[in-house]
Amino acid sequence: MNHEKRMAEFKTGLEHPFLVTEREDLFYLLGFQGSTGFLLVFPNKTPVFFCDGRYVTQAKEEIELKVEVQEFKDELAKDIKEAVFSNGYQKLLVEDSLRVRFYERLRNQDLEAAPILSPSRQMRVIKEKEEIEKIKKAVRISEEALRKVKPLFREGVKEKDVALELDYQMRLLGGEEVAFPTIVAGGRRSALPHARPSSYSFKDNDWVIVDWGVRVDGYCADLTRVITIGKVDSSFYPLFHIVKEAQQLAETLIKEGIKAKEVDGAVRLFFKEKKVERYFTHSLGHGVGIEIHEDPHLGPKSEVTLKKGMIVTVEPGIYFPDWGGIRLENLVMVQEKGNKILDSLPLMLGEEE
Repeated sequence: MNHEKRMAEFKTGLEHPFLVTEREDLFYLLGFQGSTGFLLVFPNKTPVFFCDGRYVTQAKEEIELKVEVQEFKDELAKDIKEAVFSNGYQKLLVEDSLRVRFYERLRNQDLEAAPILSPSRQMRVIKEKEEIEKIKKAVRISEEALRKVKPLFREGVKEKDVALELDYQMRLLGGEEVAFPTIVAGGRRSALPHARPSSYSFKDNDWVIVDWGVRVDGYCADLTRVITIGKVDSSFYPLFHIVKEAQQLAETLIKEGIKAKEVDGAVRLFFKEKKVERYFTHSLGHGVGIEIHEDPHLGPKSEVTLKKGMIVTVEPGIYFPDWGGIRLENLVMVQEKGNKILDSLPLMLGEEE
């Protein structure tokens, strides 16, 4: 990763020091993987990286950019103030996500702290070539792991046992960690969009929603498939094909220049025509990268215009509390003309495979 290029872009138009605290942005800008750090970026001076004693050595080893590493003990806000004032500034820009308690600590140091949207958050929306390759690798590992555990989807096996084995296989195949808590939901429990794997044992004629992904080199995959066990009820297939058509509709629309809410809106209109719109209870998708949920969001309130290099999920779903749910999710990269689907597993897997 070209961290010098990223820092130069981060500084473009910067007139006051900016304090970066989000660990994902610290990783993006510096390559630092610790859980806590504070990066003070000046418009035209060497950045200062504040950390406690746990991370001094790690920072010096991992940070791939010229910075001044400064250890703090008890007076972090005071140290930040002194660095700001000694370089001739009075105003400090901070992330609009900064915790109120720390924001007040800065204000108590007579710093004029102004919350704004972090430049790095905006930069991360467009994925660089290396980032795309890491996400593709995470997708490949995730898909291979599901293939390995596919035989476990049979009558009598518990959701939580499949989830544990799937997590293990993702790690065994080279993943750092799961990108988010794995969802395995069978039978009526498939109506829970964020179901936690339980002791529910699969039954013949069940279908199962699996939502899973691994993190590789700091980047995530996020996929959802439906797996059938035995011969499922005939009412399943018409609804499955409605969701599949909705996903395909969205994927025909995604390209550079279209508004995210237009894609979401087209799917909602399609579901309305099929008389199932009230069972679609979440947004169509979200960005994926260093975080499993990041900008842009494909939702009815989104004002984002899609651009080449964005990677988003397309995950329509419908959920019936007394019956079950169906969700399908692909990872899609926006291109100048159309898009590219980054995953390749069939949307439905069953005994016939």
